[in-house]
Amino acid sequence: MESIVLGMAQIPLDETFGPLPALVMVVVLVGFAIFMTFSIRGKIARRAEARPSARELVQQMKNHPRLVASDAQGVTADLYDIARRLGAQLDNKAQRLEKLIDEADQRIAALGSGPAATGPVTGAVPTAATTGSPASSNGEHQMDQLTEEVYELADAGRSPVEIAQHLDEQVGKVELILALRAG
Repeated sequence: MESIVLGMAQIPLDETFGPLPALVMVVVLVGFAIFMTFSIRGKIARRAEARPSARELVQQMKNHPRLVASDAQGVTADLYDIARRLGAQLDNKAQRLEKLIDEADQRIAALGSGPAATGPVTGAVPTAATTGSPASSNGEHQMDQLTEEVYELADAGRSPVEIAQHLDEQVGKVELILALRAG
């Protein structure tokens, strides 16, 4: 049986049809290779056409400075808005912290001026129930009740995070109450 050698492949020739099927197969393979080459080149060319080059982008920016300026103004406005909101949040947090510090100072003063001022501090904060005097305001009475609840839960072995979650209060507030107790 005879065969045709094409490159590294040896294609046998069929005796009934001769070299015709082998040549048809070679033509089909070469045609397919040419088709794939052109289709890949076409895809690459379309991608290159779809994206403008860096020089074209620079030229567009030079031709349309208003677009660049409006984009920059939009970013600046967004940054200004974010900074304003963050500033407001920080101001609110600072006011709340100052209020808590003032409350802590009042409690410290109450501890220092109470009947136990000459003896050691036991860690108990005087409340309306322990001093026998009515609370001066509803907020103070609520704080005393909160303080008692925090102390009870802490004595039961709960952590400040668990206490805060149980009472629906902030962890920092619970820690502050417990820190004032420790003196």
